[in-house]
Amino acid sequence: MNDTRRDIEARIGAVERAWGPRTVQASNGPEAERRQIDLRGLGGLSVTVEPDQFLDLGLALWNGDTVSLTTPSTSARAESWGRRWLGGLLTTCGLTAVGRASVEEGGMHGRAHLVPATVTRAEGRWNGDAYELEVAGTMREGAIFEQNLTVERTIEAEHGVSRITVSDVVRNEGFDSVPVKLLYHINLGWPLLDAGAHVEAAASPAASDSSESSWRRDLEAPVPQKPENVDALVAIAGDDGWSVAELHSETTVVSVRYRTEELPYLTIWRSEAAGSYALGIEPGTCWPSHAEGPQEGKTGRLLAPGEAFTTRVEITFTAR
Repeated sequence: MNDTRRDIEARIGAVERAWGPRTVQASNGPEAERRQIDLRGLGGLSVTVEPDQFLDLGLALWNGDTVSLTTPSTSARAESWGRRWLGGLLTTCGLTAVGRASVEEGGMHGRAHLVPATVTRAEGRWNGDAYELEVAGTMREGAIFEQNLTVERTIEAEHGVSRITVSDVVRNEGFDSVPVKLLYHINLGWPLLDAGAHVEAAASPAASDSSESSWRRDLEAPVPQKPENVDALVAIAGDDGWSVAELHSETTVVSVRYRTEELPYLTIWRSEAAGSYALGIEPGTCWPSHAEGPQEGKTGRLLAPGEAFTTRVEITFTAR
């Protein structure tokens, strides 16, 4: 959009009501009673933020189609990861476990998806002639005599631009060094995911001695009971320090950008099973525990008492 702020204000009496974050609460089905914040008008992209799930990204629409993973879940409060995982565009895995884990470690993919956020900001504002949207909040995973980790998350977007950015500041507020296992489980589904699409990344396989700096897999149509694939990759940065992984469909490219200094590992999860058809693009401080790769890639980032680190992940949708 090339209109100036004053051009737009001449045509819309209250821009924040038309374009700003919209806070709602689900009242029915598996999401009942969950707080939600809708980000709309992002150049064909709309995303729901989930404050009761670590300020993750839920339902994503692209040009009117649902393109985030939709799972056959029982309830967000069910007894197991598989029954309570609602899918969505981004699920945070961690902070003390990623992949298969014992109950004491939080179970499959840890406890982050069970942690509600304290929302500190949900607003739209002008920055020159650009209208920016921001949602921010804090989360804590801790227990007496155990770890005490906090995350300050900021989600940023701009009206008319099909990009959403998630930035985290992870801090060890305890008094012992602890490994932080953090993985951004970015989930895409049909109609972007289908036969003829492919996923590629600036990365190399964990177990490979190859000097190749790119990786690619073609995707197939769903098949009943087809086993899932989990590829453990080492992310490779460009000259700017960023790495990228992309889903290429017939109509759209979805790009995931992140800095390898913060998130050196990339997991690509492919489920081509009928009824559980999904692609996960997953940068992280580690690989899942069940991925095939060296053990040092599964230990996470050791964080000293009082130490913090920052991550930034950008998800962009581009029409072909």
